[in-house]
Amino acid sequence: MKNKYIVDLESAYLCPDNNQLEIPVRKYRVDRLNRTHRALSVDFSLARPLDNTVEAVVLMEKESDGGWINLPVFPYQRDPCRKVMDSSLDQAKLLFIKFARALGAQHPEKCDIPAGKYSVDRYPLDLTSTVPFWTGRFRSTLVVRNVKDKKKILCLGSLVNFKELSD
Repeated sequence: MKNKYIVDLESAYLCPDNNQLEIPVRKYRVDRLNRTHRALSVDFSLARPLDNTVEAVVLMEKESDGGWINLPVFPYQRDPCRKVMDSSLDQAKLLFIKFARALGAQHPEKCDIPAGKYSVDRYPLDLTSTVPFWTGRFRSTLVVRNVKDKKKILCLGSLVNFKELSD
């Protein structure tokens, strides 16, 4: 029997330095559709492709009685699109491909993501998962940076609550 989880995406926020970044995000919002589905809206433009010249990391912090505790998840991953496509995480690949297509990427599964304007309004997300994870409330931050000079170029945050569902 596989455990089933619901990932309650509580909110989305832009990093404080958003307006100084190479890829400033114009809109980033989560709307509640129902108990298991949220809708994500995002709008940004890429001046250059997302390829092997960038690296990304998702920083995770778990809420505890004493505040937020940093969790080591993964180090920066070079060429994040290719890393997702080459992974064995089928749910992550499918989620990435569907969302990238909704944003306007023509063939996201082929990587690289070309320069251009990307926007989606109220994209429905099914947030149930069979991928095991800790339960609790987390703060996650996606950071994309240039490989050469390590300069941050994109930053998005979210508050998520992982809950295990019983059958």
